[in-house]
Amino acid sequence: MKSLIFGYGITGRSFARYLTEKGIDFDIYDEAVENASIFWQLPDREKLKSYEMVYLSPGINIKKIYPNGEFDQIPYLTDLDIFFQEDHSYKIGITGTNGKSTFCHHLNQILDRSKLIGNIGKPVLDNINTGRAYSIIELSSFQLEKVKEIKLDLGVLLNIAPDHIDHHGSFKEYSKVKNRIKESKVFKEESDPKKIWSIIMGRHHSEVQGIVFENLPHRFEGVHAKHHSPINDSKATNLAALEFALNKMYGDYYLILCGDPNKEQYKNYKIIGPKKVFIFGAHAREIYKRVSHPKKILLHNNGIRYVMELIKDEFKGLYIRPKVLFSPGHPSGKDYKNFEERGDHFKQLVQEFFCD
Repeated sequence: MKSLIFGYGITGRSFARYLTEKGIDFDIYDEAVENASIFWQLPDREKLKSYEMVYLSPGINIKKIYPNGEFDQIPYLTDLDIFFQEDHSYKIGITGTNGKSTFCHHLNQILDRSKLIGNIGKPVLDNINTGRAYSIIELSSFQLEKVKEIKLDLGVLLNIAPDHIDHHGSFKEYSKVKNRIKESKVFKEESDPKKIWSIIMGRHHSEVQGIVFENLPHRFEGVHAKHHSPINDSKATNLAALEFALNKMYGDYYLILCGDPNKEQYKNYKIIGPKKVFIFGAHAREIYKRVSHPKKILLHNNGIRYVMELIKDEFKGLYIRPKVLFSPGHPSGKDYKNFEERGDHFKQLVQEFFCD
């Protein structure tokens, strides 16, 4: 009897490797992937019931695509369910609306024999019993929504702010899903990775207090440029992350926004701090309607290259140049494949426009 991989993104492909190694025969469903071996027509309830097991990718919105309960009582597993069953490491789950990746990255730097997996690292199914003592798992709300049982040795909740409302339907439901991390064996609300190290190791955090962390790319990252200091904060994919970046800025600066604003479904956001706000890309009109600033500039369907040209023109004749903050405040949407691609593009253009 066959199984079904439901969704063939990064997690779906890791399912395929895992099932192949186990000798389990499977079909693949993904309407967005063009491949002769993958079927694209949404399976109905009878089709779903014909499979021994459905291996479910985290980004699938089951309630949306099966609004009449067609998926109810269908046996399924997530990659985390399998990892929890088979891996023998000490499992640390980190979740929150903002700062998950940075927290995981920093904890990994001070926790010897640890591996980064989940959203921040390699798929969990590719990291079962690799010999590392500790697994640091960055957990999204999509993963927490679907996993059957939270078998974490330590769960950490950093914060909760509105995010992914388009998927979960309401902030209440999003918060409920995030709070599943409290089902861990030990649960903490702590934003200092050195204190989490102390809990794990049973030693005082003063032992690692002097360590200076290496930060993640695309998170408030200074970009070297002649007579200028642009900041690449492309990882800001929601308003809370944007707010964090704005609060770190000082002096005169320009802000660049882009991306799809529908994830949070906010109606109005007042931007305080920058001299001007440049809004570009396929979703620019939507952002322009929802943000408030006395000097917001709409550049609908124009790319960031045009924004950089405008900013360079603004700099002409200025002795002291304002800073430039690229903190999009939204997921990439139609503009870029992901935040890494748009951050790399920004850094490339900084070198082109401001390093001559």
